[in-house]
Amino acid sequence: MKKNVFQKAISLFSIYSGFSRTVYILFICRLINSMGYFVFPFLTLFLSNHLSFGPEKVGFYLMLIEIGRISGALFGGKLTDIFGRKKMLLTFQFAIALFLFPCAFLEDSLVVPKLLIFAAFFNGATRPAYDAIMIDLSTSKNRKEIFSFIYLGLNLGFGIGSLIAGFLYSHYIKLLFLGNVFAILVVCIFIFLHFKETLPSKAELGVNTGRSVLRESLIAILLRKPIILYFSLVSILFYFVHGQFLFSLPLQVNDLFGLDGPQYFGMVMSFNCFIVVFMTMPVTIISRQNRPIVNIAFSGILFAIGFGMIYWINQFNWILVSTFIWTIGEILIRTNAGVYIANHSPITHRGRFNSLVSLSESISRMFGPPLLGIVISLTSIRQVWVIIFFASIIASGLMYSIYQLEGQSAKNFDSKKKIILPQE
Repeated sequence: MKKNVFQKAISLFSIYSGFSRTVYILFICRLINSMGYFVFPFLTLFLSNHLSFGPEKVGFYLMLIEIGRISGALFGGKLTDIFGRKKMLLTFQFAIALFLFPCAFLEDSLVVPKLLIFAAFFNGATRPAYDAIMIDLSTSKNRKEIFSFIYLGLNLGFGIGSLIAGFLYSHYIKLLFLGNVFAILVVCIFIFLHFKETLPSKAELGVNTGRSVLRESLIAILLRKPIILYFSLVSILFYFVHGQFLFSLPLQVNDLFGLDGPQYFGMVMSFNCFIVVFMTMPVTIISRQNRPIVNIAFSGILFAIGFGMIYWINQFNWILVSTFIWTIGEILIRTNAGVYIANHSPITHRGRFNSLVSLSESISRMFGPPLLGIVISLTSIRQVWVIIFFASIIASGLMYSIYQLEGQSAKNFDSKKKIILPQE
């Protein structure tokens, strides 16, 4: 009996076997990086508790930070395609550490949120670089599994780091910044020593694409393939909903538990990450036969249930139940959105195309906090969850409509014997 259970466990993990060495190195880098990702998850509480900002002002600064991330994603995506993944990733990572380091010694100075805007810029620049590497190392046959594997490592580290961060926030806030810097520098050393460049060679680019495509801008390609533009726009609504994990939820927990709020929120973050660690593999196996866009549409239903039920919650145990539900939705969107974009990315524009994922997420976080901050100020924190419930349902409906539109477009192209859209 025990042998059978062990064999079943081994067979589950087999979906993460057979990758190239660089994939496993990338897993370790994301694990360490996320283990030290202390500052930004606690930003809402830092701005409200330490700098005494109201909900509207917190929302305003979070908007500026997301503007920084958006700019960084676009900037990083283009430089990644031009100069290479390894070189730019090292540059961006080191720049984040450079701006976070002085924050440890400025205490409650108003300079801190300004430095964090610059740190967010370079943080945003790393995302398309990491995603481009995953695409370079994957094929259409194993892309879901590789994205799932890296996402697993990211959350395993984030789960461990959240427990540490919750403690540091309450007792040693200086170490919150220094710990983040230390983790980034460790990853920089690891990348420098063990990472190989994955940027496709000029020969590969020349074989697979024409010269005109090499010079074509991201906007021109999006206009030529509007289905990706539609997908990116609807994704903003999904990330707007999921973004409440780091804005409205900590305020809700703070409202319920007062001074103990930060530690309770740290527990919620860790619980979220451990669900990801234990559920990503089975969710990936169950959903791998579905098209990525269908899985994303279903994630919106889970968001509606998980976040919507917070309206009635007064006990911490039920917050954990809610977290379990919306985290399954998070797994679906995180392991499928990048795959969908990757399957439609030209080899010459992988960094720039993958900046669209960061772009959608950052736009949602740019407008979400200030708008919902106004709602909270005029009504109460609980009214946010009513808005989030309906936003989730609308997002799912729109994403499923894109799926149907894409299927219809493919049929039309096929019937006319023209080029069919890339299949997922």
